[in-house]
Amino acid sequence: MHPEIRKILSQKDIEWYGDLEDDCSARWAGLILRAEMMDDDRWWWAVSDAKNDLLEIDSSNNHDLICKTATSARTRAETAAKEYIHSFLGL
Repeated sequence: MHPEIRKILSQKDIEWYGDLEDDCSARWAGLILRAEMMDDDRWWWAVSDAKNDLLEIDSSNNHDLICKTATSARTRAETAAKEYIHSFLGL
């Protein structure tokens, strides 16, 4: 995906699909964001670059911070996605 197209797509809101209280995902600016309820009331999240062989950008596996709510997991995924896309685009 051309960087200019990603730049345009990054201006849109991130929309989540699926069960927001169990397992959900979003596609945004060429990225795939996921959040899923795991055992012990912990939430896992991840961001992958769909246009780069699903390269994992970041995930909760890389951090000590534990997400205890769906909202916090989605927020962490969104933050990681925005940081990546801004560095990718040089913004």
